[in-house]
Amino acid sequence: MPACAFTSKSGVRASHLERFSAWGLGFCASVGLLVLVAVQTSTTACAAEPGAPPSTQRTDQPEEPDLKGSPYTEYGEFDERDEEDEVTRFLQYGRFFGVSLGGGLSGATGNRGSLYQGGFPSFELKLHYWFDFNFAVEMALNVNSHFFETQARGAVDTTLLRTGLDLKYYIPVFNLAAPISFANPYLTLGFGSFQKTDRFQREETVDNDSSVGLTVGAGLEFVMSPRRSSFYISGKASSVTFKDSQTADYEAEGFPNLSGLFYTLTAGFLFTW
Repeated sequence: MPACAFTSKSGVRASHLERFSAWGLGFCASVGLLVLVAVQTSTTACAAEPGAPPSTQRTDQPEEPDLKGSPYTEYGEFDERDEEDEVTRFLQYGRFFGVSLGGGLSGATGNRGSLYQGGFPSFELKLHYWFDFNFAVEMALNVNSHFFETQARGAVDTTLLRTGLDLKYYIPVFNLAAPISFANPYLTLGFGSFQKTDRFQREETVDNDSSVGLTVGAGLEFVMSPRRSSFYISGKASSVTFKDSQTADYEAEGFPNLSGLFYTLTAGFLFTW
């Protein structure tokens, strides 16, 4: 009996020890799980904190260089040097201002040309300004005189005054023949105000009329002294419509109207500086 009782007590003690060990292991596992959850929560909160610097991850790809605003990304004028050389050459050898005085003859085409007589002499005065070697502008004043006679109104003296602004273009002559290069050919295109005055001698009356017209022309300039003086020859044609352009007042002379272009042929001297 005593032996059996001892055996029973040992079995009870072993059973209690096993239960205590199981509880201890469960308690330790629970504490470990709570610690792991707490650490995970703390790490997430620190990562989401507003002032915390973002985590950087290293990559194997090299960073691209920032070329904003560098000379390699900005547009460059490759012909700027050529333009500077051209401006320098113009400042050394070009002309800037000029004044010219010339004279010649004037006339008209069409029915007006058949009616008008005279036209010599005509005068012109011009002021010039050069932008570069090829382009210039000129302010011109032209005075032309004509006369004609009709059966109904007798002799009539006509004066035509033009005040205009013309753009002049000098044709490049680098690859042309020497005589053409020496002549310096140019073309003109402009507009102006035309005023026509008719004086009827029999009636002793004056009729004034004004209009705006377009003028085209061409000319040659022969250099007498470089950058100082030149001799020029020019021709211009003007299209302008006056009140008597479609009149029937001269049907008795065989002209149902006075249509036609005005033209001038002029030679003169140009002084520049």
